[in-house]
Amino acid sequence: MKFSYYSPHLEILWKLLKSNHIDPSTIFSKYGLKYKDIKDPDRRTPVKLIPKLWDEASNKIANPNFGLEAYKFWHPGYLGALGYAWLNSNTLRECFTRLSRYISMLSNVGQIKIEEKNQHYQVVLVHEQLGINTARSDNALSILIHMARINYQDPLNPIQVTFTHTEPENSGDYFSYFKSSVLFNQSFDSFMFPVDVIDEPLPAGNKQLAEINDRIIIQYLKGLNNESLEQQVKQIIAQKLPSGVVTGEIVADELSISHRTLQRKLKELHTSFKILLEESRRTLAQKYISEGKVSVTELTFMLGFGEVSSFSRAYKRWTGHSPRTEKTVSKL
Repeated sequence: MKFSYYSPHLEILWKLLKSNHIDPSTIFSKYGLKYKDIKDPDRRTPVKLIPKLWDEASNKIANPNFGLEAYKFWHPGYLGALGYAWLNSNTLRECFTRLSRYISMLSNVGQIKIEEKNQHYQVVLVHEQLGINTARSDNALSILIHMARINYQDPLNPIQVTFTHTEPENSGDYFSYFKSSVLFNQSFDSFMFPVDVIDEPLPAGNKQLAEINDRIIIQYLKGLNNESLEQQVKQIIAQKLPSGVVTGEIVADELSISHRTLQRKLKELHTSFKILLEESRRTLAQKYISEGKVSVTELTFMLGFGEVSSFSRAYKRWTGHSPRTEKTVSKL
């Protein structure tokens, strides 16, 4: 499974476009998406299309603060079982912990970080691979605050909200919606609540229903994670090597993520693209040599080496002897 985004959540952007008198099909179809696609709970959209869709919408809609209106169109079904588990959480702490744990339901490159200090509970959104888009950030924070307000039911306002984007001309819209301190040009998109608010019991909390939806989420995520990132990278390398050049940038594009995100995720796994490329070449070289069906020269180019001598040195480093020697032995 490539890095992807839960398609039904895109209906919010679809409705934002319609509310601003823009035909959403003209934008979505440009990227091969139809309305029936975003209605399909079994469909995932490549992550690399998300910033493109939001950039297109931002260029079409006259109101620069249109992302703040996203909360009006939110529905728990747009997050699948995660949306319903949220509604049945017992406290806001449980809500945000659940969201952080299962954020890959929405996007398997996104992160939600929780930081607690001095009786303040801060929720930080990490979406560096998508770049900065004012409307998309506004959309995310307006929806999350709206979700918290639905669960809390009594009036609920954050202590502080921060945005990575610059302050818009009409920043009053932000203060009117969040009813708190709002800071722009910050290092991350975030919001903060008092800890005592975070731990208050919620009126609609239901442990049994929340756990039922948790099980549905876990089962769904198992289907997404049936292949490790390392396996996916090696598979793409094997497919691309015969064509000549295979780079981290090419692999990242195939996975629908940025090169920087791929590097970060591989580092978290204590490996790198260079290591996986080396391992893939070694495995394929030994396989082809043992089969004896291709010449050393052919194998050199199949594995992306420029010269036979370069391949021979690499093979000797891997196995302790030259490919021609092993090829002769395997025939015997």
